[in-house]
Amino acid sequence: MHITVSLLARKTGEIKDFLQRFYQRDVKMDRDVQQWIYVYNKPLEAIDVITTAIDNNDKHEMVVFVQVDEGDIHAVTCENCNDIVKAIFYLYHNETQVAT
Repeated sequence: MHITVSLLARKTGEIKDFLQRFYQRDVKMDRDVQQWIYVYNKPLEAIDVITTAIDNNDKHEMVVFVQVDEGDIHAVTCENCNDIVKAIFYLYHNETQVAT
């Protein structure tokens, strides 16, 4: 199972500024990047970037989307973030149970 996280922003430098704060280091990226996509092969690692982006939506004007494997793409909002995180944990837990 993998989780694809997408960040979209209209404001120049928004995604780069967010990622530099998130990773606490310089990120090699043009300032005019308006979309960032990363595929997490370890699904639980995606939770950190998702929750941080949503928790800091007052500082960074971005839209967050997630996709599990090749399924539907879902927008993450303040209202549904906890449910999406729970769903990722649930899916990951079930996948590890099947694998063992």
